[in-house]
Amino acid sequence: MLSHRSNEKEILDLGPGNYTAEEFTHCQKMLYRINKILGFFHGTVNVLKKGGEKAHVMDVGCGAGLFILNLSRYFPKMTFHGIDISSEAIDMANHEKSVFASDTSNVKFEKMAEPNLTFGENSVDVILATMVCHHMSNEEIIEFFKQALHTTKDKVIINDLHRNIIAYGFYRLFSPILFRNRLITYDGLISIKRGFIRQELITLLEQAGMKHYQVKWCFPFRWRVIIWKK
Repeated sequence: MLSHRSNEKEILDLGPGNYTAEEFTHCQKMLYRINKILGFFHGTVNVLKKGGEKAHVMDVGCGAGLFILNLSRYFPKMTFHGIDISSEAIDMANHEKSVFASDTSNVKFEKMAEPNLTFGENSVDVILATMVCHHMSNEEIIEFFKQALHTTKDKVIINDLHRNIIAYGFYRLFSPILFRNRLITYDGLISIKRGFIRQELITLLEQAGMKHYQVKWCFPFRWRVIIWKK
């Protein structure tokens, strides 16, 4: 079942007509909590600490923006730019920004008209993509790697899932009890099936022409990929 990446679509990928606004809002908030539980958030904090304190960070597929809003607490001198092709995600991100407890003057959100990165070369310091690549086909991932490296001055940080039968089994057992949201339970299982094994990531990076990169497995069942400009 998990020998190859799945092509199944997640409910979120099918668009707003397939879920309610309440489901979407609850899902986005839960996704940020899951990202913290899995270690994506604090892992990203640790990587950003090694860069310049005034870096310009772009979050691709920012969703409701909670990831970079909370990063801005750790790095108040950095500039954060969240982009997403979903209007409802950007609307929610701007709402979350307006009610956020800390200063958010260094954070902005922007809806993109198309999924491609159309920014100029070296226009940002760091690009983040957390739980984004598994939504893409292999061909789309290769193109994204190329566009991201073109856009960044320094590095690209990718956080995503390890496709693993143990992770799938645990999630299938406990997710309905813990989360009680079909966008989390149903989509989460598909996300794992659309995740990656190490060699797949390495193959995609090499097919994209990436020369300087690191693929690191992190507990529990997640990958952190860093691509450096040089």
